[in-house]
Amino acid sequence: MEYKLNGKTYTTKELDFLELVNLEKAGVSIQDLNNLANKPFGTILNFVCYVTGLNKADANKEITAHLKNGGTMEEVAECIKVLTDSDFFK
Repeated sequence: MEYKLNGKTYTTKELDFLELVNLEKAGVSIQDLNNLANKPFGTILNFVCYVTGLNKADANKEITAHLKNGGTMEEVAECIKVLTDSDFFK
């Protein structure tokens, strides 16, 4: 699947069980989706890092630039949809 942020397109990894383990190692918990209201920005940042392969500092720069260039948080949060819409969760 593809994810677009700040005019750049990122091709995401196919999600499978091992990738869920890698998500957890990267600080991303699928349970965070249930708690998105409690810590939305940290959760979104972690998901952006995983989907794009960027570290937190670089992901922060991309998110900030995206928003400064007229993008929305809804567009940034599409990284979560990229994962939840994967064949693994269907």
